Amino acid sequence: MKRAALLLSLLVSGCNGCQGKSTPEAGAPSASPSASPAPDKRLRVIETAEQTRTASAITPADLASRDVTLRRRAARALARIADGAAADKLNRALADEDPVVISWAAYGLGYTCKGREPQTVRALVARAASLAASPPPPVKMIDGPEAAIADALGRCGNAEAEATLRAWLSGPTPRAEAAALALGRLASRRKRLNDASVVALLDAASDPERPLVNALFAFTRLSSVDDNVEARLLEVARSALGKAGRQRTFAVRALGRAGDPAIDVLEKLVSDDKLSASERADAARELAKLGKGGLAALGRALGELVPGPEALSEKSLTSDAWGPLITTLSALEPPLAGGAREIVERLQEAPIPDKASATLTRRLVTVRCTAAALLAGTASLYSKLKSCDPTENGETGQLAVIRVLDRGPLKGARATRFEQLTRSEHPRVREAALELLPSHPEMPGTREILARALAAKDLGTMTTAAQVIAAYPARAAKEPVTEPAEGEAPPPIAPDPKIVSALKAAFEAQRPADTIETTSALLGAVGALQLMSFKPDVDKLCASDNPTLRAAAEKTLGLLGDRSKKCNASKPGAPPPELAKLRTSVVKLRLSTDSGDLSLTLDPALAPVTVTRIAELAKSGFYDGIVIHRVVPGFVVQFGDPEGDGYGGAGKEPLRCETSPAPFDTGAVGVALAGRDTGSSQLFVTLGPYPHLDGDYPLIGHAEAGWDRVAQGDVIQKIVVSQ
Repeated sequence: MKRAALLLSLLVSGCNGCQGKSTPEAGAPSASPSASPAPDKRLRVIETAEQTRTASAITPADLASRDVTLRRRAARALARIADGAAADKLNRALADEDPVVISWAAYGLGYTCKGREPQTVRALVARAASLAASPPPPVKMIDGPEAAIADALGRCGNAEAEATLRAWLSGPTPRAEAAALALGRLASRRKRLNDASVVALLDAASDPERPLVNALFAFTRLSSVDDNVEARLLEVARSALGKAGRQRTFAVRALGRAGDPAIDVLEKLVSDDKLSASERADAARELAKLGKGGLAALGRALGELVPGPEALSEKSLTSDAWGPLITTLSALEPPLAGGAREIVERLQEAPIPDKASATLTRRLVTVRCTAAALLAGTASLYSKLKSCDPTENGETGQLAVIRVLDRGPLKGARATRFEQLTRSEHPRVREAALELLPSHPEMPGTREILARALAAKDLGTMTTAAQVIAAYPARAAKEPVTEPAEGEAPPPIAPDPKIVSALKAAFEAQRPADTIETTSALLGAVGALQLMSFKPDVDKLCASDNPTLRAAAEKTLGLLGDRSKKCNASKPGAPPPELAKLRTSVVKLRLSTDSGDLSLTLDPALAPVTVTRIAELAKSGFYDGIVIHRVVPGFVVQFGDPEGDGYGGAGKEPLRCETSPAPFDTGAVGVALAGRDTGSSQLFVTLGPYPHLDGDYPLIGHAEAGWDRVAQGDVIQKIVVSQ
């Protein structure tokens, strides 16, 4: 959820009083047509089954009903339940004639494809071949059958799926565009594409008669391409830069894979005001991937972004110019070339005007400390670094010191300064310090630091410590452990008793139900250290009604020697209280923030329980005064954690994921997750099109313009709810 690392209109039940557990008996078909339940009653049963993840409550009669609303809701419920029993029923729904039912069925089959790839791919391909040409489904923003089937093939990701999608690139335009996006999905999952697919995508992107808008998306999901592809990718991407919209956006993001010849192109894009702020930030990030040449170009681009003092005025820094500027500055690395050094020296001296607003001060301090950290190199006592944040022991200044400390060994006085930062009053500083421990085995006192962090009251510090131990158990060993050679099994770990004691206390502490990320991290640490005494506690979580906790418990039990154990829910979860009072119309949120007035429109059509929960939280004042804790310019703005570091929530039962086959375009509002069914109160707004998020996060609404000017640390003063 932390980074973790995002409109809608479907048929909504008119239920205003549906509570109680759904049972298999409640969903059983009746003996005669005259005794069949009324559609609204049946919809309540299906709605409850979706939320309690009870596939057995969805019957063949639901999927064969003459009522299309009932069939659509049944397919949607099965797609979200997404277990083995649901998959078997989704195959039946895939044969439906209604495009909405087909879309939901394909989406659900793609989600449940793992372990059943061959049969699922064959079923999807066969259904695609039998689809008749039809208009888009009568549901706003839901993918049509072809797009949903293509995406499901991308999720399955086997060789047959890739070959099918590649062939579809030369077919009718809607199917071809969907296939291009699905190949990007496949690239995200496998981190590679077949050479034939790479060539086919480049051909599709450069087709003079019908260039595919989405053809370059797959390249944005690859870490690199073969040397013999770089020149062609550069040529195709440069051509696409002249076409505004997704075509240009994907071209900018793909250029970082085109090698050094792309540097000059990207450098110009960073300061090109014809591009959106999101695209300019993307260009800066792509330059940072291109080694020394890219970093030198970033330095030159910085000069274009900061031509004079006016670039640091409140008007400029609170506009959408903020994103490209801070992205470019943050992407630089020392040592700096001559021209860039002069600019960065000027930025570290940026004056903070008397009576400057909190908004301007925050941005100026961020610029000053980012610049000072670049110039400091490894000198953590650099004078400008110590004075960049005018607030004594301020969070921004301390985070800058951590970046500097990371550039050298943590020994002597440097180790002392680092240890002090692990005790900072700011949770984000403590977490950033803990995250450095794996790469600094020379740091003395690591065991004591981790034990203290596990005992922290704030979730972020505790969770980060547990994640470090889970990934690097040797850091928690009582005695130094020799790192294994490549290919060798790690040696047994004898954990420090203080670590074990702190883990036990953390494991047994009472926490809100929505702190699943923390519990999962603790499970990971227990498994990594092979603490057999914890097994009874892990067994209890193995029967949880939450799939993320069950998955973490099953993995831990395997590490504890019980490799055959399968974790299944002992009983369905309770229906959420929101089912009794669902909102059925759109909700408007007007936010007064440090960045100005912003707005969101939430639509309950696809996510009625989630929208009802968020609207009630907003109405209660929950979001008033909350810090916007995560901003990645050009990507997302995220908020909704009262603690301000991304690990907290509303303290309620976690939301069941109401995901959909719907696109995350610019301005989409999604629910942040730390695994399946872990949503709480954290929301994010996308600042560009990000198809790799499609279907993996609940999409609950749309944001109006203005979110590009938000900076991390800005505060939501108040939210007003209207309907």
